[in-house]
Amino acid sequence: MKDEEAPAPALAPAAVRRRFTAAAWGSAIAWPILTAAVTPVLLWWLDIGWDELATTDFAAAGLLPLAPVILYFAIDAARTVRREQQEVAESARELVDAVRTAGDRRDLSLAARHFGNTMLGASTAFNTRVLPRRIARAFARQVVREADGDGLSQSSLDVVTDLAHMAA
Repeated sequence: MKDEEAPAPALAPAAVRRRFTAAAWGSAIAWPILTAAVTPVLLWWLDIGWDELATTDFAAAGLLPLAPVILYFAIDAARTVRREQQEVAESARELVDAVRTAGDRRDLSLAARHFGNTMLGASTAFNTRVLPRRIARAFARQVVREADGDGLSQSSLDVVTDLAHMAA
């Protein structure tokens, strides 16, 4: 006997923007936290004591070069999420353009599939999903079904249009 899935909640563009913002901040903050968590293990492994760590020579030689590297990784992690957000917005714009031109049904279907794949593939620098899989999958399937059928419904088109205007 197959368990039936409960219907997924509706996808709200404001919630998608909030998730991308939270993912960008979380990714940027994660690098300093990971560094702080790994430091005691690394110091133990290298047999460096806390008293040696506090000396000015070690701070200048060992810790100062580490700060720009951690900052770079934090900024790069935030850029990765921003790039994913731009890809979702760009694929939404392509889908809106395909709906508006209403030329070839094949173009609409391809744009809908690309939009769905982009939404499902949006991830952070730590390879975690930005959008909840169940909600993103349900909305992507709905858009593809509508694109393969009579065209996008007005409610789906409104959501996609709002996502096309997403800015960080």
